Amino acid sequence: MVARLSRDAEVERDTQERVSRILADVRLEGLDAVLRYTEAFDGLRLDPGKLRIPTKELAEALAGLRTSAPELIQALESLIANVRRFAEGQRRCISDLSLDLPGGGTVGERWVPLSRVGLYVPGGRAFYPSTLAMTVIPAQVAGVGRLVAVTPPKAEGPDPLVLATAALLGLDEIYTLGGAQAVAWLAFGEPAVDLVAGPGNRFVAEAKRQLQGRCGIDSVAGPTELLIIADGSADAAVVAEDMLAQAEHDPDAAAVLVSEDQALLDRVALELESRVAASPRRDILKQSLSAHGMLICATREQAISFAQEWAPEHLELVVSDPETWVPVLTTAGALFLGPSSGEAFGDYGAGPNHVLPTSRSARYSSPLGVATYLKRQSLIQLSPADAAAMAPWVLRLAQAEGLYHHAKSAEHRGH
Repeated sequence: MVARLSRDAEVERDTQERVSRILADVRLEGLDAVLRYTEAFDGLRLDPGKLRIPTKELAEALAGLRTSAPELIQALESLIANVRRFAEGQRRCISDLSLDLPGGGTVGERWVPLSRVGLYVPGGRAFYPSTLAMTVIPAQVAGVGRLVAVTPPKAEGPDPLVLATAALLGLDEIYTLGGAQAVAWLAFGEPAVDLVAGPGNRFVAEAKRQLQGRCGIDSVAGPTELLIIADGSADAAVVAEDMLAQAEHDPDAAAVLVSEDQALLDRVALELESRVAASPRRDILKQSLSAHGMLICATREQAISFAQEWAPEHLELVVSDPETWVPVLTTAGALFLGPSSGEAFGDYGAGPNHVLPTSRSARYSSPLGVATYLKRQSLIQLSPADAAAMAPWVLRLAQAEGLYHHAKSAEHRGH
């Protein structure tokens, strides 16, 4: 059985159609269409000359929060330091390739950073500074030439925490634009970015999906997912809190526990019941757990098969021997090994990125990281001797495929 999230087909179709119209209008009309849709959706008439947030405002917001919330800023600085350290380690592991040819030439490839990246920074109903750090830092470490951020406008002005986080990260090009129209502007407008990254609502996600081909995207994120595989050594209270930490994200979030220890499952069920009842987020927890929460009794082999088929975003191994499970669990977005490695630590800066593939895409895609903002470029440098040695069989293959001038090109170099 695979945990699947039900979707309203009518809502999904309406989203696709609305976003398609927005993208088409912004492509044709540019910023005029962006401003028109902003007024229609957000009720705000923006001054096109004042869309970019001055760097001074970023610095002032950071200074203000250093005074009013110093512990929050210190926590953000700790997260940023860990994520940057991990990203720098990733970059050191990404290396160019060069192979010598018999005649003295070389073939290879090199990794080069993207020139321009657009970042979507949520700021309507929620802002997650941790996610902003996760999207910005790998791009900086990769060496992206220009980072252009957009964040939804508010009548009272941008959230000071958005501005302060940007200042901490050294992100200084931010515009007060939001929604699918902002994503369209990043792709079709003056920035004309190579890639759009960052989370958003269903309209933002759909805009990114439809823009694939015009530019790259980090991913189309679906509802968040957690699978916990636990044995009898697990603390039921800790397991329950980890499930609730996932369920509180969204009514569509999936939190699933699999164990062959029925007594543990029974204890977790009791913990969930009492903790949900006492939680300030009980409403969202009830929705999420009733729709997508599961407690499954299964053998080790069944648990592995379930995990491999589902390919969850997060997979916690709350077992006494987590290392023995790792070789066969290849499809999850991120593995959390052992009872101390709660998924919340991954969200808040253990180091690896928390922007992970969802909706079973972890079978073939990877977490956001430095490589997201790099591309490989092939290099071919043949010596005359290499070209002469290759020319006879290149000529024959070109002739077999009916490509006359490919054959002639090789022939000219075969002497």
